[in-house]
Amino acid sequence: MAIIIAKIEETIIAYVIMLILGFHIILTTKKSRLQGKVLSYIGIVHLYYISYILTLLSFTVFKHNFKPYFYLSEIIKFISIIGISIFTFTTIIYLLHSKIFDKRLVEYIAAITLTISITLYVSTPFSGLIFKIDENMQYIRGPLYLFPYLISLVYYVFILMVIVNCIKTAYDKNEKKFAFMFIAFIMVPLVGQSVSRAVNVPILEISLAITFLIFYLDFSKRNVSTDSLTGLNNRRFLITDLYSLMKRKDRDKLVLLMIDANDFKKINDNFGHQEGDKSLIRIGQALEQCTYFLKHCTVARYGGDEFIIAFIERQNNDGRLIAYTITKTLEKINQEENAKSDVTISIGIENYKEEYLTPEEFIKAADDALYEIKKEKYTWKNFT
Repeated sequence: MAIIIAKIEETIIAYVIMLILGFHIILTTKKSRLQGKVLSYIGIVHLYYISYILTLLSFTVFKHNFKPYFYLSEIIKFISIIGISIFTFTTIIYLLHSKIFDKRLVEYIAAITLTISITLYVSTPFSGLIFKIDENMQYIRGPLYLFPYLISLVYYVFILMVIVNCIKTAYDKNEKKFAFMFIAFIMVPLVGQSVSRAVNVPILEISLAITFLIFYLDFSKRNVSTDSLTGLNNRRFLITDLYSLMKRKDRDKLVLLMIDANDFKKINDNFGHQEGDKSLIRIGQALEQCTYFLKHCTVARYGGDEFIIAFIERQNNDGRLIAYTITKTLEKINQEENAKSDVTISIGIENYKEEYLTPEEFIKAADDALYEIKKEKYTWKNFT
Protein backbone atom coordinates (compact mmCIF):
# COMPACT_ATOMS: atom_id res chain seq x y z
CA MET A 1 0.00 0.00 0.00
CA ALA A 2 2.86 2.41 0.84
CA ILE A 3 4.42 1.83 -2.60
CA ILE A 4 1.10 2.55 -4.33
CA ILE A 5 0.61 5.78 -2.37
CA ALA A 6 4.17 6.84 -3.21
CA LYS A 7 3.52 6.17 -6.91
CA ILE A 8 0.32 8.22 -6.80
CA GLU A 9 2.12 11.12 -5.14
CA GLU A 10 5.01 10.95 -7.63
CA THR A 11 2.64 10.90 -10.59
CA ILE A 12 0.63 13.86 -9.28
CA ILE A 13 3.84 15.90 -8.86
CA ALA A 14 4.89 15.01 -12.42
CA TYR A 15 1.42 15.94 -13.70
CA VAL A 16 1.59 19.36 -12.00
CA ILE A 17 5.05 20.04 -13.46
CA MET A 18 3.81 19.31 -16.98
CA LEU A 19 0.64 21.33 -16.39
CA ILE A 20 2.67 24.38 -15.32
CA LEU A 21 4.94 24.02 -18.34
CA GLY A 22 1.91 23.83 -20.62
CA PHE A 23 0.44 27.06 -19.24
CA HIS A 24 3.86 28.74 -19.45
CA ILE A 25 4.20 27.79 -23.12
CA ILE A 26 0.71 29.12 -23.89
CA LEU A 27 1.42 32.43 -22.15
CA THR A 28 4.99 33.05 -23.34
CA THR A 29 5.42 31.50 -26.79
CA LYS A 30 4.01 32.72 -30.06
CA LYS A 31 1.32 30.84 -31.91
CA SER A 32 3.04 28.54 -34.38
CA ARG A 33 3.15 24.96 -35.57
CA LEU A 34 5.94 24.35 -33.06
CA GLN A 35 3.78 25.54 -30.17
CA GLY A 36 0.99 23.25 -31.34
CA LYS A 37 3.30 20.25 -31.52
CA VAL A 38 4.79 20.82 -28.07
CA LEU A 39 1.37 21.36 -26.48
CA SER A 40 0.11 18.20 -28.18
CA TYR A 41 3.01 16.29 -26.65
CA ILE A 42 2.24 17.69 -23.19
CA GLY A 43 -1.41 16.81 -23.64
CA ILE A 44 -0.67 13.18 -24.49
CA VAL A 45 1.71 12.93 -21.52
CA HIS A 46 -1.11 14.20 -19.31
CA LEU A 47 -3.27 11.37 -20.63
CA TYR A 48 -0.59 8.89 -19.62
CA TYR A 49 -0.40 10.36 -16.11
CA ILE A 50 -4.18 10.25 -15.75
CA SER A 51 -4.31 6.62 -16.86
CA TYR A 52 -1.55 5.70 -14.42
CA ILE A 53 -3.32 7.42 -11.52
CA LEU A 54 -6.58 5.67 -12.45
CA THR A 55 -4.78 2.31 -12.49
CA LEU A 56 -3.23 2.91 -9.09
CA LEU A 57 -6.54 4.03 -7.62
CA SER A 58 -8.12 0.82 -8.87
CA PHE A 59 -5.84 -1.06 -6.45
CA THR A 60 -6.76 1.10 -3.48
CA VAL A 61 -10.33 2.31 -4.07
CA PHE A 62 -12.06 -0.20 -6.33
CA LYS A 63 -9.68 -3.11 -5.66
CA HIS A 64 -10.18 -4.47 -9.18
CA ASN A 65 -13.92 -4.90 -8.63
CA PHE A 66 -15.09 -2.32 -11.12
CA LYS A 67 -14.46 -3.61 -14.64
CA PRO A 68 -15.42 -0.45 -16.69
CA TYR A 69 -13.09 1.66 -14.56
CA PHE A 70 -10.19 -0.71 -15.18
CA TYR A 71 -10.91 -0.86 -18.92
CA LEU A 72 -10.93 2.95 -19.08
CA SER A 73 -7.54 3.33 -17.37
CA GLU A 74 -5.91 0.67 -19.56
CA ILE A 75 -7.31 2.09 -22.81
CA ILE A 76 -6.06 5.58 -21.97
CA LYS A 77 -2.65 4.14 -21.05
CA PHE A 78 -2.22 2.26 -24.33
CA ILE A 79 -3.33 5.24 -26.44
CA SER A 80 -0.96 7.59 -24.59
CA ILE A 81 2.00 5.21 -24.98
CA ILE A 82 1.67 5.31 -28.77
CA GLY A 83 0.79 9.01 -28.73
CA ILE A 84 3.95 9.95 -26.84
CA SER A 85 6.19 8.18 -29.34
CA ILE A 86 4.32 9.65 -32.34
CA PHE A 87 4.36 13.24 -31.11
CA THR A 88 8.01 12.92 -30.05
CA PHE A 89 8.90 11.71 -33.54
CA THR A 90 7.02 14.43 -35.44
CA THR A 91 8.29 17.19 -33.15
CA ILE A 92 11.94 16.08 -33.42
CA ILE A 93 11.69 15.95 -37.22
CA TYR A 94 10.31 19.49 -37.14
CA LEU A 95 12.94 20.84 -34.74
CA LEU A 96 15.94 19.23 -36.39
CA HIS A 97 14.70 19.97 -39.94
CA SER A 98 15.34 16.37 -40.90
CA LYS A 99 15.12 15.51 -44.60
CA ILE A 100 15.19 11.74 -44.06
CA PHE A 101 11.40 11.63 -43.91
CA ASP A 102 8.94 13.79 -45.80
CA LYS A 103 7.31 15.91 -43.08
CA ARG A 104 3.87 15.98 -44.67
CA LEU A 105 3.87 12.21 -45.28
CA VAL A 106 5.03 11.63 -41.70
CA GLU A 107 2.09 13.60 -40.32
CA TYR A 108 -0.39 11.64 -42.45
CA ILE A 109 1.08 8.30 -41.36
CA ALA A 110 1.13 9.43 -37.72
CA ALA A 111 -2.53 10.44 -37.93
CA ILE A 112 -3.47 7.09 -39.51
CA THR A 113 -1.48 5.15 -36.88
CA LEU A 114 -3.11 7.05 -34.03
CA THR A 115 -6.58 6.58 -35.54
CA ILE A 116 -6.09 2.83 -35.92
CA SER A 117 -4.74 2.60 -32.37
CA ILE A 118 -7.67 4.49 -30.87
CA THR A 119 -10.12 2.27 -32.80
CA LEU A 120 -8.42 -0.91 -31.55
CA TYR A 121 -8.31 0.19 -27.94
CA VAL A 122 -11.82 1.61 -27.75
CA SER A 123 -13.18 -1.64 -29.20
CA THR A 124 -11.07 -3.94 -27.01
CA PRO A 125 -13.73 -4.37 -24.26
CA PHE A 126 -15.84 -6.09 -26.94
CA SER A 127 -13.18 -7.65 -29.19
CA GLY A 128 -10.52 -8.59 -26.64
CA LEU A 129 -7.82 -7.95 -29.26
CA ILE A 130 -5.57 -6.01 -26.87
CA PHE A 131 -6.67 -7.42 -23.51
CA LYS A 132 -9.76 -8.49 -21.61
CA ILE A 133 -10.94 -8.90 -18.04
CA ASP A 134 -12.61 -12.22 -17.30
CA GLU A 135 -15.38 -12.91 -14.79
CA ASN A 136 -12.83 -13.48 -12.04
CA MET A 137 -11.33 -10.02 -12.70
CA GLN A 138 -8.19 -11.58 -14.17
CA TYR A 139 -6.23 -9.57 -16.73
CA ILE A 140 -5.79 -11.58 -19.94
CA ARG A 141 -3.55 -10.39 -22.77
CA GLY A 142 -5.07 -10.41 -26.25
CA PRO A 143 -3.36 -11.34 -29.54
CA LEU A 144 -2.46 -7.68 -30.24
CA TYR A 145 -1.29 -6.86 -26.72
CA LEU A 146 2.24 -5.97 -27.87
CA PHE A 147 0.95 -3.73 -30.69
CA PRO A 148 1.43 -0.38 -28.88
CA TYR A 149 4.89 -1.34 -27.67
CA LEU A 150 6.01 -2.49 -31.12
CA ILE A 151 4.68 0.66 -32.76
CA SER A 152 6.44 2.79 -30.14
CA LEU A 153 9.66 0.86 -30.70
CA VAL A 154 9.49 1.53 -34.45
CA TYR A 155 9.00 5.24 -33.86
CA TYR A 156 11.87 5.40 -31.39
CA VAL A 157 14.14 3.70 -33.95
CA PHE A 158 13.12 6.37 -36.46
CA ILE A 159 13.82 9.05 -33.83
CA LEU A 160 17.35 7.75 -33.32
CA MET A 161 17.88 7.70 -37.09
CA VAL A 162 16.89 11.38 -37.30
CA ILE A 163 19.12 12.36 -34.36
CA VAL A 164 22.17 10.45 -35.63
CA ASN A 165 21.74 11.89 -39.12
CA CYS A 166 21.53 15.42 -37.70
CA ILE A 167 24.68 14.89 -35.64
CA LYS A 168 26.55 13.61 -38.70
CA THR A 169 25.42 16.31 -41.12
CA ALA A 170 25.30 19.39 -38.87
CA TYR A 171 28.09 21.87 -39.50
CA ASP A 172 27.21 24.03 -36.52
CA LYS A 173 28.36 22.80 -33.10
CA ASN A 174 25.24 24.21 -31.48
CA GLU A 175 23.11 22.12 -33.85
CA LYS A 176 24.99 18.99 -32.78
CA LYS A 177 24.62 19.84 -29.10
CA PHE A 178 20.93 20.44 -29.62
CA ALA A 179 20.61 17.01 -31.28
CA PHE A 180 22.49 15.37 -28.40
CA MET A 181 19.91 16.86 -26.03
CA PHE A 182 17.28 14.75 -27.74
CA ILE A 183 19.23 11.60 -26.96
CA ALA A 184 19.01 12.46 -23.26
CA PHE A 185 15.35 13.35 -23.73
CA ILE A 186 14.69 9.87 -25.13
CA MET A 187 17.00 7.78 -22.93
CA VAL A 188 16.30 9.19 -19.46
CA PRO A 189 12.64 8.03 -19.32
CA LEU A 190 13.67 4.61 -20.70
CA VAL A 191 16.35 4.26 -18.04
CA GLY A 192 13.88 5.49 -15.43
CA GLN A 193 11.42 2.81 -16.48
CA SER A 194 14.08 0.08 -16.20
CA VAL A 195 15.22 1.27 -12.78
CA SER A 196 11.64 1.61 -11.59
CA ARG A 197 10.90 -2.00 -12.50
CA ALA A 198 14.22 -3.35 -11.20
CA VAL A 199 14.14 -1.83 -7.71
CA ASN A 200 10.39 -1.16 -7.46
CA VAL A 201 10.97 2.56 -6.93
CA PRO A 202 8.41 4.94 -8.52
CA ILE A 203 10.65 7.27 -10.57
CA LEU A 204 9.45 6.80 -14.17
CA GLU A 205 6.73 9.45 -14.28
CA ILE A 206 8.73 12.09 -12.41
CA SER A 207 11.81 11.42 -14.57
CA LEU A 208 9.70 12.03 -17.68
CA ALA A 209 8.50 15.39 -16.34
CA ILE A 210 11.93 16.51 -15.10
CA THR A 211 13.58 15.53 -18.39
CA PHE A 212 11.05 17.58 -20.35
CA LEU A 213 11.56 20.51 -17.93
CA ILE A 214 15.35 20.45 -18.44
CA PHE A 215 14.94 20.14 -22.19
CA TYR A 216 12.44 23.01 -22.29
CA LEU A 217 14.74 25.27 -20.27
CA ASP A 218 17.65 24.51 -22.60
CA PHE A 219 15.39 24.99 -25.63
CA SER A 220 14.22 28.38 -24.35
CA LYS A 221 17.76 29.49 -23.55
CA ARG A 222 18.93 28.75 -27.08
CA ASN A 223 16.05 30.75 -28.65
CA VAL A 224 15.82 27.97 -31.19
CA SER A 225 12.52 29.07 -32.67
CA THR A 226 12.12 32.72 -31.67
CA ASP A 227 13.67 36.05 -32.53
CA SER A 228 15.42 37.35 -29.41
CA LEU A 229 14.36 41.00 -29.90
CA THR A 230 10.69 40.81 -30.89
CA GLY A 231 9.79 37.36 -29.55
CA LEU A 232 8.25 36.43 -32.90
CA ASN A 233 9.19 33.27 -34.77
CA ASN A 234 12.58 33.47 -36.42
CA ARG A 235 13.50 33.05 -40.07
CA ARG A 236 14.51 29.44 -39.69
CA PHE A 237 11.10 28.32 -38.50
CA LEU A 238 9.30 30.68 -40.84
CA ILE A 239 10.65 28.73 -43.82
CA THR A 240 9.58 25.42 -42.27
CA ASP A 241 6.07 26.70 -41.45
CA LEU A 242 5.65 28.32 -44.85
CA TYR A 243 6.69 25.11 -46.60
CA SER A 244 3.99 23.22 -44.67
CA LEU A 245 1.36 25.84 -45.52
CA MET A 246 2.28 25.55 -49.21
CA LYS A 247 1.58 21.80 -49.04
CA ARG A 248 -1.97 22.21 -47.71
CA LYS A 249 -4.95 21.31 -49.88
CA ASP A 250 -6.38 24.82 -49.44
CA ARG A 251 -3.08 26.50 -50.37
CA ASP A 252 -4.88 28.45 -53.10
CA LYS A 253 -6.16 30.64 -50.23
CA LEU A 254 -2.67 31.19 -48.81
CA VAL A 255 -1.53 34.79 -48.68
CA LEU A 256 1.84 36.24 -47.68
CA LEU A 257 2.41 39.73 -46.31
CA MET A 258 5.93 41.17 -46.57
CA ILE A 259 6.30 44.00 -44.09
CA ASP A 260 9.08 46.58 -43.96
CA ALA A 261 9.68 49.57 -41.67
CA ASN A 262 9.77 52.89 -43.53
CA ASP A 263 12.97 54.95 -43.28
CA PHE A 264 14.33 52.68 -40.56
CA LYS A 265 17.90 53.90 -41.08
CA LYS A 266 16.78 57.46 -40.30
CA ILE A 267 15.26 56.25 -37.02
CA ASN A 268 18.59 54.71 -36.00
CA ASP A 269 20.54 57.78 -37.15
CA ASN A 270 18.27 60.36 -35.52
CA PHE A 271 17.21 58.57 -32.31
CA GLY A 272 19.80 55.85 -31.78
CA HIS A 273 19.76 52.08 -32.13
CA GLN A 274 17.87 51.58 -28.88
CA GLU A 275 14.94 53.51 -30.28
CA GLY A 276 15.31 51.51 -33.48
CA ASP A 277 14.98 48.30 -31.48
CA LYS A 278 11.92 49.68 -29.70
CA SER A 279 10.39 50.49 -33.08
CA LEU A 280 10.85 46.89 -34.20
CA ILE A 281 9.31 45.65 -30.95
CA ARG A 282 6.25 47.86 -31.54
CA ILE A 283 5.88 46.45 -35.04
CA GLY A 284 6.05 42.94 -33.56
CA GLN A 285 3.33 43.85 -31.05
CA ALA A 286 1.07 45.13 -33.83
CA LEU A 287 1.56 41.94 -35.85
CA GLU A 288 0.76 39.77 -32.83
CA GLN A 289 -2.39 41.68 -31.93
CA CYS A 290 -3.75 41.56 -35.48
CA THR A 291 -3.01 37.88 -36.18
CA TYR A 292 -3.85 36.27 -32.84
CA PHE A 293 -7.25 35.02 -34.03
CA LEU A 294 -6.00 33.65 -37.36
CA LYS A 295 -5.75 29.90 -37.94
CA HIS A 296 -3.03 28.23 -40.00
CA CYS A 297 -0.86 31.33 -39.61
CA THR A 298 2.83 31.99 -39.08
CA VAL A 299 4.28 35.36 -38.06
CA ALA A 300 8.02 35.95 -38.08
CA ARG A 301 10.80 38.48 -38.19
CA TYR A 302 12.45 37.78 -41.53
CA GLY A 303 15.54 39.85 -40.83
CA GLY A 304 16.51 43.42 -40.01
CA ASP A 305 13.38 45.53 -40.25
CA GLU A 306 11.48 43.01 -42.38
CA PHE A 307 8.62 40.84 -41.12
CA ILE A 308 6.42 38.21 -42.74
CA ILE A 309 2.89 36.98 -42.11
CA ALA A 310 1.51 33.97 -43.97
CA PHE A 311 -1.98 32.58 -43.40
CA ILE A 312 -4.95 30.88 -45.05
CA GLU A 313 -7.63 33.41 -45.95
CA ARG A 314 -11.20 32.66 -44.91
CA GLN A 315 -12.56 35.19 -47.38
CA ASN A 316 -11.06 36.99 -50.36
CA ASN A 317 -9.04 40.08 -49.50
CA ASP A 318 -8.49 39.05 -45.87
CA GLY A 319 -4.83 39.84 -46.54
CA ARG A 320 -5.69 43.43 -47.41
CA LEU A 321 -7.89 43.72 -44.32
CA ILE A 322 -5.15 42.42 -42.03
CA ALA A 323 -2.62 44.75 -43.65
CA TYR A 324 -4.86 47.77 -43.08
CA THR A 325 -5.56 46.69 -39.49
CA ILE A 326 -1.84 46.34 -38.76
CA THR A 327 -1.05 49.87 -39.94
CA LYS A 328 -3.83 51.33 -37.77
CA THR A 329 -2.83 49.21 -34.76
CA LEU A 330 0.80 50.34 -35.08
CA GLU A 331 -0.33 53.98 -35.13
CA LYS A 332 -2.25 53.35 -31.91
CA ILE A 333 0.72 51.64 -30.23
CA ASN A 334 3.02 54.54 -31.19
CA GLN A 335 0.59 56.99 -29.55
CA GLU A 336 0.06 54.90 -26.41
CA GLU A 337 3.79 54.50 -25.80
CA ASN A 338 4.50 58.13 -26.68
CA ALA A 339 7.27 56.90 -28.95
CA LYS A 340 10.10 59.17 -30.03
CA SER A 341 9.76 57.86 -33.56
CA ASP A 342 6.35 57.10 -34.99
CA VAL A 343 7.55 54.17 -37.04
CA THR A 344 5.41 53.33 -40.07
CA ILE A 345 5.41 50.33 -42.35
CA SER A 346 4.86 49.31 -45.94
CA ILE A 347 3.22 45.99 -46.77
CA GLY A 348 3.49 43.95 -49.94
CA ILE A 349 0.82 41.29 -50.41
CA GLU A 350 1.06 38.22 -52.61
CA ASN A 351 -1.35 35.30 -53.03
CA TYR A 352 -0.03 31.81 -53.57
CA LYS A 353 0.40 30.54 -57.13
CA GLU A 354 1.22 27.00 -58.27
CA GLU A 355 4.38 28.32 -59.92
CA TYR A 356 5.89 28.98 -56.50
CA LEU A 357 7.72 25.74 -55.81
CA THR A 358 9.66 26.86 -52.73
CA PRO A 359 9.05 29.26 -49.83
CA GLU A 360 11.89 31.41 -51.13
CA GLU A 361 10.12 31.93 -54.47
CA PHE A 362 6.89 32.89 -52.69
CA ILE A 363 8.76 35.33 -50.43
CA LYS A 364 10.55 36.82 -53.45
CA ALA A 365 7.20 37.53 -55.11
CA ALA A 366 5.89 39.25 -51.96
CA ASP A 367 9.14 41.19 -51.72
CA ASP A 368 8.65 42.41 -55.30
CA ALA A 369 5.14 43.55 -54.34
CA LEU A 370 6.66 45.37 -51.37
CA TYR A 371 9.15 47.07 -53.68
CA GLU A 372 6.29 48.38 -55.81
CA ILE A 373 4.58 49.65 -52.67
CA LYS A 374 7.74 51.45 -51.60
CA LYS A 375 8.20 52.90 -55.07
CA GLU A 376 4.66 54.20 -55.31
CA LYS A 377 4.67 55.24 -51.60
CA TYR A 378 1.41 53.50 -50.74
CA THR A 379 0.86 52.02 -47.30
CA TRP A 380 -0.70 48.82 -48.56
CA LYS A 381 -1.85 47.34 -51.84
CA ASN A 382 -2.46 43.87 -53.24
CA PHE A 383 -0.51 42.98 -56.37
CA THR A 384 -1.78 39.79 -58.04
